[in-house]
Amino acid sequence: MSAVVSVQSVGMIYNTPEGETHALRDVTFDVAPGEFVSIVGPSGCGKSTLLSLICGLIRPTSGRVLIQGEAVEGPSRHVGYMLQSDYLFGWRTVLSNCLLGLEIRKERTPERVREVWELLELMGLKDFAHRYPYQLSGGMRQRAALVRTLALRPNVVLLDEPFGALDYQTRLHLEGEVAELLRSRGQTAILITHDIAEAISMSDRVIVLTHRPGTVYSVYTVRLSTTRRTPLAVRNAPEFNPLFQAVWKDLEAAQNGAAVEGARRA
Repeated sequence: MSAVVSVQSVGMIYNTPEGETHALRDVTFDVAPGEFVSIVGPSGCGKSTLLSLICGLIRPTSGRVLIQGEAVEGPSRHVGYMLQSDYLFGWRTVLSNCLLGLEIRKERTPERVREVWELLELMGLKDFAHRYPYQLSGGMRQRAALVRTLALRPNVVLLDEPFGALDYQTRLHLEGEVAELLRSRGQTAILITHDIAEAISMSDRVIVLTHRPGTVYSVYTVRLSTTRRTPLAVRNAPEFNPLFQAVWKDLEAAQNGAAVEGARRA
């Protein structure tokens, strides 16, 4: 099956008055339709830069990114991007925030509004649709941000550490809710995270990047005996600890600048 996202030999160099910064080097991987992939790596290795390249906010210095077989030349209607901060407008209600993208695209129709209401219900926000962001908890604000992203019907959802500012219990709840919702809708997703457990519990594959300039160091397929993909069920699966340790060791090696001789895969 053709990849929805194809990153092909991508390199990125930032030019500043102080000189060149090599953020990414020869990054290559594919993401299949409906697949959930997490990317982990040392701080500053270019993870967020990679998402900016995939969604077309910036263009690579070398290589290319394809979305559904077409080269990314700029922001794509096929890609939704959810950041760590929810960026909800304080003067708009939850519903109004979630409809904003549709209004900008002039796609607000009764059918699309009904879809937003359905998403709000799935995320447990239906009763808060007419509240304002300051009246919501951090977890509820992130749920609203996800609804706003999904309202535009993206084929690919990019998640840039969306749970990083939340307390641990809320984070666990949202990990399960978001992964379940995206899988139920057949969405293709790419998550950036520093949390190995989060990456394993939410994903079908985990990609480990090296220290800057980031390149693919290893790729792990998440195979679990548990049929339930809740965060707690995954963490109790017998395969979880060995996989966690393997990813951890690779991150240690990547942080220390170990030589890369092609991606290791497990």
